[in-house]
Amino acid sequence: MPKKHLLSDPYQPGDENKLHWFDARLARILFGILAYAEKYFRYEVVGIENIPKKGGVILAMNHGFFFIDLAFFARHLLLDRGRHARGVAEHLSWKLPFVREIMLNLGIVDGSPKNALRILRGSHAMIVCPGGAQEAVKSSFHKYELLWNDHYGFVKVAIAAGVPIIPCISIGIDDAYVMLVNGYHRWRNIFVPLPLFFGLGLLPFPVKLTHYIGKPITHRYKPHQHKDKHCVVELHQRVLAEAERIKTIGLSRRHFFGLLG
Repeated sequence: MPKKHLLSDPYQPGDENKLHWFDARLARILFGILAYAEKYFRYEVVGIENIPKKGGVILAMNHGFFFIDLAFFARHLLLDRGRHARGVAEHLSWKLPFVREIMLNLGIVDGSPKNALRILRGSHAMIVCPGGAQEAVKSSFHKYELLWNDHYGFVKVAIAAGVPIIPCISIGIDDAYVMLVNGYHRWRNIFVPLPLFFGLGLLPFPVKLTHYIGKPITHRYKPHQHKDKHCVVELHQRVLAEAERIKTIGLSRRHFFGLLG
């Protein structure tokens, strides 16, 4: 049964590895709220037809500090393609009370390779942010840089599960707040995100948000080749090249029409 009572049925260690949590009623409520929030950012998706309507697929996205764009995208994926997006979160996320209950209710699980494989072998669409928290809290001097280099986990999983990867780049999200410094710090051998930022007070700037969906990057590797460095690096380079291509298109369009246009 899905978790529905955040206070009477709180998180228990191990819940982050269970795939059956999902509260459809909560999802409908949040999607209704998001419909109004989208107007503030004039959100749109370009190229969503590139996402197949069935079958396992990895949707590789850039990670902004204010990640409401991921929720916007999940809403449109359901409305336009009839697909419920599954997500994976960083291990540190499960130490945040209330946030972790919300994530569980929305079907988000811990971002381990085992969980990712279970999602993809179940023919789901899975959202991943290869740049992780480091990309989310980077300084505005490095906005729209994709910190995916040496992050091969999502590629290995794609090979092991035999599924394509589709780069999805959000343009505008790195302008929602001004990030004053690099907010990724090491503390007791653990990296901890500590951002320093400003917007309209605590509110984000009303920038236009647009997701650009790239072409599916397919491969013919066998599942056991997820351990072959050559195969992994080659596929990673293809994915990153497509991500950079659509990012360039999106930034060019944004600069042509204006930051807020």
